[in-house]
Amino acid sequence: MIDFTWCLDDTEMIDFTWCLDDPEIIDFTWCLDGPEMIDFTWCLDDPEMIDFTWCLDDPNSTTLLCAEPFLKKRNRPIFAATELNIREKLFIAVLSSEQSLNTLGVAINKSIGHYKAKVAFFVDRKSSIVPNGMLLVNFNDGYKQYLPFNTLKYMIKEFGSWYDYYMLLSDRGYIRAENVFNFVSHISVSKQVYLGSPTIKDGNTTLCALEGGILLSQSFLDQINSSLKWCIANSNSTDESVNLGRCLFHALRKDCQNSTYSKLYASYHLQSFNFTKDIDSLAKIKDFNSSLSIYPILDNITHHSVHRYFCEVEISSIKNEIQQIKEDMYNKIEYAPGGRDSVSWPITVPESYKPRNKFDVINWVYFTETHIFFQDEFSNVKILIGADKQDIQNIIKTAVDKLNEIYSNRYLYSHLINGYRKFDPIRGMEYILDVALIDRLSSNESSYHNTSKTVEKRLFLVRPLGEVEFVPMPHVEELQRINIVLTLRPNDLDFSTSFLENYVQLQGPPYNKILALTIVFMYEQKPLVQNEDLYAVLKSMLPHYEKQSGKAVNIRAINFSTNGTFTPEFQILDKISDLLEPNALILTCTVGMLLNSEMLNRVGINTIPGWQVFFPIGFWQYKPNIIYNKKPFPINFEFNSRTGHYDVLSYEHGSFYNSDYKDARKSFSIEELMKYDLYEMFVRYDKVHVFRAVEPDFKHYYMQLDCPVNIPTQFYERCLERKSLNLATRAQLAKRIFQFQEKRNSQNKTQTQS
Repeated sequence: MIDFTWCLDDTEMIDFTWCLDDPEIIDFTWCLDGPEMIDFTWCLDDPEMIDFTWCLDDPNSTTLLCAEPFLKKRNRPIFAATELNIREKLFIAVLSSEQSLNTLGVAINKSIGHYKAKVAFFVDRKSSIVPNGMLLVNFNDGYKQYLPFNTLKYMIKEFGSWYDYYMLLSDRGYIRAENVFNFVSHISVSKQVYLGSPTIKDGNTTLCALEGGILLSQSFLDQINSSLKWCIANSNSTDESVNLGRCLFHALRKDCQNSTYSKLYASYHLQSFNFTKDIDSLAKIKDFNSSLSIYPILDNITHHSVHRYFCEVEISSIKNEIQQIKEDMYNKIEYAPGGRDSVSWPITVPESYKPRNKFDVINWVYFTETHIFFQDEFSNVKILIGADKQDIQNIIKTAVDKLNEIYSNRYLYSHLINGYRKFDPIRGMEYILDVALIDRLSSNESSYHNTSKTVEKRLFLVRPLGEVEFVPMPHVEELQRINIVLTLRPNDLDFSTSFLENYVQLQGPPYNKILALTIVFMYEQKPLVQNEDLYAVLKSMLPHYEKQSGKAVNIRAINFSTNGTFTPEFQILDKISDLLEPNALILTCTVGMLLNSEMLNRVGINTIPGWQVFFPIGFWQYKPNIIYNKKPFPINFEFNSRTGHYDVLSYEHGSFYNSDYKDARKSFSIEELMKYDLYEMFVRYDKVHVFRAVEPDFKHYYMQLDCPVNIPTQFYERCLERKSLNLATRAQLAKRIFQFQEKRNSQNKTQTQS
């Protein structure tokens, strides 16, 4: 009840009393002869001020007709989980020491740190080396017997309202964190839980072993916190488990238990455990395999070994569950409409893609152990290399291993008779294998006849697709024609024939009619007489290369005169660009590069019209007479640090679409383009993305770089730097210098003696 008395117009005293049931609606009666509107503010028991305004239709009425409260806005928590009192599930506090933190502590962190539970490590003394990726709390008081209580105090203060359950664990114990998390997830948060491994007797009290883990519910934390002073004063034992157990018994008045509400906290206590000797016998014990904690674990190697064993147990259990589910589905599918024919094989893998017309039919590709046939419409047969070879070798091995798993290692693989595969966009890669196998059982029976029985089996295998991730990228046509642009100067003639022969080889499957070549012959002054043409011999050979490839190679020759001045790249490309379609894919090359199908595939994929240009970084060979000691020098060179290096200063090789080049070309003036190469022009042109990366299959033979003095300064300096870096490694150059010095010293010595 609230009683108010106040003076109105300094003449009347109004005294009334009313009951406030709802802060928003107030109904009361009083006598009023004066004004029609009364506006006032008062304070309730709540410290908030409430302002009311109401009106009276009749000045003689004594009943309130309308009321509007204006409540002050409350400050709400930032997160809904805080307001709704929603907590995380499990917090694990690991008690360690300065000596064992970098061994046992690291082992525990690696085995349980990636699970859902929050893990923190507590030590009584600051460690000199702090491992990475660990939440570490140093008390630095040096009293090891107080470590459990300091841990409890810190845990309650910092995390006391964040989690439903808290586990204290010594670093000499191993827990199966995922199973522990699932265990507490099936216990109601309203229950009071104090669980562990009740293996310690202290008079009439049963205490939990800290190595086996002690599980506490959040509802017990207040009781424990109020008893911490008593716990510290009565920590008389050298055993942490005893001190902590007495503390918990004093606070909770409960003995340690290993079960609650029909849930068993299973732990296994080891006696003089040696993993190598004892694991085989322990693996047969059901209690060991089903336990949540194993203790004591005295070293980190044993900890990792135990963790690996239980990971294998979990994997085996999951596989058995999957197999059981599949069998149940097969057994029950008989009663479904369509019977067993209505379910796809294997279980959980979608049905095969159904073509809408004859053009959508997915063909099977035939293969042997060495070749693959009719892989695409441009090839008849190819030698198995790269990913295709690895794929087929892997699927044969998988098939034989699966057979031996079913038939108890009865068969020995002999050879592949036939192989078929196709890629289904819904199911994945499907295989049909006809394999020849040696029957070991029959071979043993007829061993005295020196004969062995060979059996043939047809196997069906599926490599299902994994999770699909969509990346927003424009469409790329893989069969887009690549227009190769080769600029030749007089000092490049030595490599020209090998480049053309390599180019002709790429006209075969699967690159028939996919490549086109444009050769730009550079002249200081174009000769007036044909006999004086430096390129006359090479030009006469071009028809031969076209005839050799069945006229599939379209080689275009262009003459370009520099008149002894610097010629920027854009002037050459302008002339070529006018001869090509806007959607033409251009690849600029040098005569020393070794073309191959893998590199050209990536050129087509990494070059996207209107979106991306590609400038690969190639592997350039060092100077052969420096890196090799004997002649003749090998034709092919390997990818290693002794034979060459990835030349990050090389920008001669780039792929782009003609339309992108024209758009970028129009964005700059002639004066600006005189300072840029193609790479820098595209970098400054911000309408396309410049993709520059190491190309793993891009080789380039050694070439003597010519650095004319009439080129721009930045190009000249870069050329000189490349010229020195392309010679050899420092060690190889030093070796040659020492050899030269020894040779010169021996010559001087000979001359002196003579």
